[in-house]
Amino acid sequence: MEAREITSRENPLVKAYTKLAASRKERQERGQFVTEGIKLTWEAFQAGCGLERLFVTQAALERYEQIPRMDCRELILVSQPVADKLAQSVNPQGVFGVFSMLDKEKAGVKMEGTGRLLALSSLQDPGNVGTILRTAAALGVDGVLLSGDCPDPYSPKVLRSTMGGLFKVPWEICQDLPSKLMEAKGVGIPVYGAALTPDAQPIQNLSMEKGCLVVIGNEGNGLSQEVLDCCSQTAIIPMAPDSESLNAAMAAGIFIWEMTRNR
Repeated sequence: MEAREITSRENPLVKAYTKLAASRKERQERGQFVTEGIKLTWEAFQAGCGLERLFVTQAALERYEQIPRMDCRELILVSQPVADKLAQSVNPQGVFGVFSMLDKEKAGVKMEGTGRLLALSSLQDPGNVGTILRTAAALGVDGVLLSGDCPDPYSPKVLRSTMGGLFKVPWEICQDLPSKLMEAKGVGIPVYGAALTPDAQPIQNLSMEKGCLVVIGNEGNGLSQEVLDCCSQTAIIPMAPDSESLNAAMAAGIFIWEMTRNR
């Protein structure tokens, strides 16, 4: 494919890329997201996301053998000043993609009694969400549910934190998470809420390896009462006395290990 060239930082396509990077609303309305760096761009392409536009510097074009292998609707060669405008990382590689979002029907979470599932309720930190998705993909979780007020999985910060994990684990955004939790219970999946309540059980006392759904709550406030009311049981991670609570990503990682360790 012959590349067109852009040398102006004010080019409309450059502005469109930066707007997608900055705005969740823009991403949702256009059904597109952006990537930066050869690894993340290549992972998105291999996952089947439609590559609408690929911006590359001449140096990147000469360096990365994957670039000619990525079918895209439009290949654009950009000058270094334009690349600097597109870049959000400290050490940009000169590769920037604009992709169509994954098909929700193909990427959605299947509710099955033997599934090992995770739900994220009202998390705030994009880095935590990204790390959890990365861990879930690495250890073989069957699906991740995210409440509608969690950070956008397609935001650049979450995407970078997932290290490609977003494209390797089924996930979906749930505007009504409590209903989804009740659906899980309806098909025989125990729902465990990670919360310090009077009747909470230590994680090692629970049977998690035959299928369950674990809910991780907000970093500061934990799980809402509405979500707790949907849980079959609450669970805690035993820790040394006077220890500070674990952050959401670390706690999720421990629960994920307990769910999947016999795999």
